[in-house]
Amino acid sequence: MEKEIISKYRSDVIEKSINIEFIINMIISQHYFKKVVNNFIFELLYDVCCNYRLKRNVLKKIIPEIDKTKLNDMDRLNSIRNYFAHCNQEYFKQTEKPTPNSVGVILNPHNLEKYIDFQLLYEEFINKEKDVVQYLLEILKNKGGEFEKL
Repeated sequence: MEKEIISKYRSDVIEKSINIEFIINMIISQHYFKKVVNNFIFELLYDVCCNYRLKRNVLKKIIPEIDKTKLNDMDRLNSIRNYFAHCNQEYFKQTEKPTPNSVGVILNPHNLEKYIDFQLLYEEFINKEKDVVQYLLEILKNKGGEFEKL
């Protein structure tokens, strides 16, 4: 796959992941303060120690009836985001001599016998992302929060 396409997919996945995380932050703030408190979001929830897994666990606690399928989809979206954010090192077999136009493969860090198919991951991400966003926005709305798309 061409580097330009992967780069476009990478930026799209990361931007959409940032949006999902912001909605989660809004839900958490709305739950505890009955409004979105920017200082709470930007000083605490965006702290480097306050990662996705912690926010996900908080969501489970404050919304005990959360849809487990949507929660699994959120986890999968985050996993795909991590592939795009952290996996980019092209690998060439030692018997190959790369040329300036060579395209190597990117190994799957969980199974070095397999390669990462960014096209497939991107399609999966796009297919799940809209439903997850819609679900999270419904949770925000049910907690009394508002979200306006610019």
